[in-house]
Amino acid sequence: MLIPQRLYPGPFSFGPDGQGHILTSDGAGEVVAVGQGETEWSTGDRVLGSFYETWSSGEFKKEDGRTALGGGVSGCLAQYKVYPSNSLVRIPSHLTYEEASTLPCAGLTAWACLFETTLPRPIGSHSTILVQGSGGISVFGAQLAKAAGARVIATTSSAEKIEQYKSIVGVDDVINYRENPNWSDQVLALSKGGGVEHVLEVGGQTTFLQSLKSTQFGGHIHILGIVGGNTNDGINFGEFSFLTITRRLNLHGQAVGSKDMLKRMVKFVEEHNIKPVVGKVFDWEHAVEAFDYIAAGSHFGKVVVKIQ
Repeated sequence: MLIPQRLYPGPFSFGPDGQGHILTSDGAGEVVAVGQGETEWSTGDRVLGSFYETWSSGEFKKEDGRTALGGGVSGCLAQYKVYPSNSLVRIPSHLTYEEASTLPCAGLTAWACLFETTLPRPIGSHSTILVQGSGGISVFGAQLAKAAGARVIATTSSAEKIEQYKSIVGVDDVINYRENPNWSDQVLALSKGGGVEHVLEVGGQTTFLQSLKSTQFGGHIHILGIVGGNTNDGINFGEFSFLTITRRLNLHGQAVGSKDMLKRMVKFVEEHNIKPVVGKVFDWEHAVEAFDYIAAGSHFGKVVVKIQ
């Protein structure tokens, strides 16, 4: 959503023949042809494409940022797409294409925050996690955290979404942030005053101060988005600095993840039989409406466009 809102700095690809920028960064599909000498993949294989075509393993490099799908290279909103064979990962056998398409970006971002960034201590039964809102990363983060045995607190905007979080995902507690604008008070009460170990911070300036106040000493805030809008309101730099320093907080900017991380997440999803939450599926001819639907903020989980 940052690209159509002109909030993403680029670079952008306009395709091999300049036909225009192709959006979306995550997708799943069937291999319909392979290059000469290809031995790993065959026609008919069900596959995912890695978010970065060149980030296979190790540390993220500046050059990898130029190969982000939907950014530096053409995205997935197309009937056919050419991938480097070493950027593909096999789809978990229990997932549909629609479900699997949510893994490479939203799913992997949540996974990297909770299981990769803070190694050698990934989350587990000792952890309490806070997720914000009901978009793809947050819902996926809640699912992964619950599967790992962690306690999960979510914030959302309506009674309907509170019920969805409890009935579909099974989170432990949900706070309505519209009714409780100072929701960090509720987070601290629910965590017996200690705060949470991890925050998936997607709101930006409008939520960041509350996230700081919600996090335990030495905890982790993963900075993932600005869905609250690009505004000058909501955070005082002096208070930001004071809380970060005195609580010895760790702030992480998470740029999705590598192919190796994606493979580890896929294995975890298979082992725990996790089914991604797909809030709504749009047909190919209604792709523009899908973007409008996300922008309206009424979705729960991922929004998918089915290519025909």
